[in-house]
Amino acid sequence: MPTFNSQVLCSWTQQVLAACGTPPGDARIVSDHLVENNLRGVDSHGIMRIPQYVQAVRDGTIRPGAPVELVRETANTAVVACGWNFGMVGGLRAIQTALAKAKAHSLGMVVTRCCNHAGRLGAYVEWAAMQGMIALGFCSSPRHGHFVVPWGGKQGRLATNPVAFAVPNGQQPPIVSDFSTSQVPEGKIRLYKSRNLPLEDGWIVDADGRPSTSPDNFYGPPPGAILPFGGRMGYRGYALGLLVEIMATTLAGEDSTSERAGNGLAFITLDPAAFVQRGLYNELLQQLATYVKSSRPVDPENPVLLPGELERNIRRERQANGIPIDDATWRQVVQTARDLGCGPIPVPPEASEK
Repeated sequence: MPTFNSQVLCSWTQQVLAACGTPPGDARIVSDHLVENNLRGVDSHGIMRIPQYVQAVRDGTIRPGAPVELVRETANTAVVACGWNFGMVGGLRAIQTALAKAKAHSLGMVVTRCCNHAGRLGAYVEWAAMQGMIALGFCSSPRHGHFVVPWGGKQGRLATNPVAFAVPNGQQPPIVSDFSTSQVPEGKIRLYKSRNLPLEDGWIVDADGRPSTSPDNFYGPPPGAILPFGGRMGYRGYALGLLVEIMATTLAGEDSTSERAGNGLAFITLDPAAFVQRGLYNELLQQLATYVKSSRPVDPENPVLLPGELERNIRRERQANGIPIDDATWRQVVQTARDLGCGPIPVPPEASEK
């Protein structure tokens, strides 16, 4: 696969977004988010989303530059109306608001309304943890994204509904976890399809509820569905997915059965210093991290990692060697840029050297 410099990709992505009417500040927020996801190996939420977003702008689903406003607020809580702007713009405002409330009152919680696809949930909670706050995030989708079966069902009734958390870790990078309550996020199935790869066993079922490893059996027609995580104990993933739906949709006063695409977000932030002296917190967390990582690994070449370490390792490698983009994804992104009259198209270093 060709590889690309992250700064080049980021600058070019801003140009593509600007070409479809996105204000410069918002274009920077979205492009930084997408390319950072690619840097961390979360390619399902990287620049492969550009064609999807540009099409959403064209059909009016995304409204570039729309105002993002607080519509309900207490000392510790807020509802952020995102105006159907890019989801990353609304998501950033939401976590910023939750952070400000935690700094002022030790605890904050914010939910969103009218929010488009917000990307990688972990990015928001990690940002808050880098400001010294423990943060939890929940992300739901309305009927448009209901790819996941409830336990015992064969028709999707929930979205992949990720949960994320991040905790500050003294002078070390935050501990960060971000996972869907389904066996796999839909974007990863899309990535496997674009790379012409079979899915792993236990990810999806076809329209009749039978296990399948074919992306085509998921997308249909007729469409299949994704299983809740947990394998034979998938009722656990189902229950967590239902909790996310309640936190990020019902609590925001939104309708889970709406046909419109988008995400519901909920963020909880809290200041550790409200419970324990910060120096002691850092000391105890370091003790915990050291103890957990001291477990002898099954494979001596792969020591135990804390949540978030793997993605940071991938980021270092890709910063040094470039971001790989599969040919099918790159063709789709390039065609979108050309349709907008946006150029010149970035050329991977290995191609320019020939």
